[in-house]
Amino acid sequence: MERKQKHIMAIGAHIGDAELTCGKTLAKHYKIGDKISTVAITAGEKGCPPHMDIDEFEKMNIESAKTFASMLGGESICLGYRDGFVPDNEEVRFKVADVIREKKPDVILTHWVKSIHKDHIATSKIVNDAIFYAAQPFIERENPPHFASGPYYAENWEDEDCFNPYIYVDVTEGYELWTEAIQKLWLSTNSPWFKYLEYYDGLSTSRGRLIKKKRAECFDVPAHMKKLVKESF
Repeated sequence: MERKQKHIMAIGAHIGDAELTCGKTLAKHYKIGDKISTVAITAGEKGCPPHMDIDEFEKMNIESAKTFASMLGGESICLGYRDGFVPDNEEVRFKVADVIREKKPDVILTHWVKSIHKDHIATSKIVNDAIFYAAQPFIERENPPHFASGPYYAENWEDEDCFNPYIYVDVTEGYELWTEAIQKLWLSTNSPWFKYLEYYDGLSTSRGRLIKKKRAECFDVPAHMKKLVKESF
């Protein structure tokens, strides 16, 4: 029986969040024939180094995210909110819900609910509500309702508080593609504040060893998604 293609959407607060934390999962799904997309609430422009113009840095980030997604056969969307000031309001929830209805993902990946970064916390709450809004037939928008599974919370060094890996995804098949694509993002190899590429590369190795694979990425899920039923062992 032929496997049905899925659409995996990763939503981050900033360009780079989704690509770094769950980019290997996206690459793996592309390699097995699925569709992928990334959505950034902001362009991550506040990560601009002192020697660069912030407007040019923002444009570069947006184009880099598009390049990353295209290398995985997908698309990148940036909603254009201000970095550091993601609003925790209904407007942005409905914008994300509209994207979900328009693009029709099967699965949504995003930030864990606790973080040292306020934009990550807001984005996690926004995505959770947007998934609900997108699915409701009584909410009238331009596009009809669409149900997406999730949210699945990606492992992020800034979102470690109470994060407990629940799902381990074998991303060995997508690793080489991710390694090539992630270097299109300035943040991954040039950031003077944190060695992003080295960290997430090493993390995938250590997580992979725990499931006897070369590479893995981990996800947590909401409590209601942890109720597994077995008739017996």
